[in-house]
Amino acid sequence: MGLGDAETVLARKNANFVIDEAAAEAGLVRSIAAPGRFGMRRHEAAGGRLTLTPAVLWFRAHPFNFVRPTFGIPLESIAELHDSSRNVSRQMQVVLEDGPRLTFVIWGVRAFIERINQARAAL
Repeated sequence: MGLGDAETVLARKNANFVIDEAAAEAGLVRSIAAPGRFGMRRHEAAGGRLTLTPAVLWFRAHPFNFVRPTFGIPLESIAELHDSSRNVSRQMQVVLEDGPRLTFVIWGVRAFIERINQARAAL
């Protein structure tokens, strides 16, 4: 089912999808993480929009991004949701049943997690 389908939209949020090893492991994008200074890792992010439907959490990147991932995460494949915010960076981590942890930078993390949990409970 694609974003163009007539599925009910429960919520939409502007978001950045953090492209890292977990995203590549999940097969969503090719990892573009590179070694940084002092042994740290540098990650890229793709700006776009998260759309919550009754069955799927969709991410669609804006067309002006260098990398343009578009993918859907079936709600039944989500094992956990976490508010992993630090300082001013508001982040939501989506842990999939098969292990990968996907990170999205969004405002209103707790309210959006609650909306996702409500949709998951209705499955």
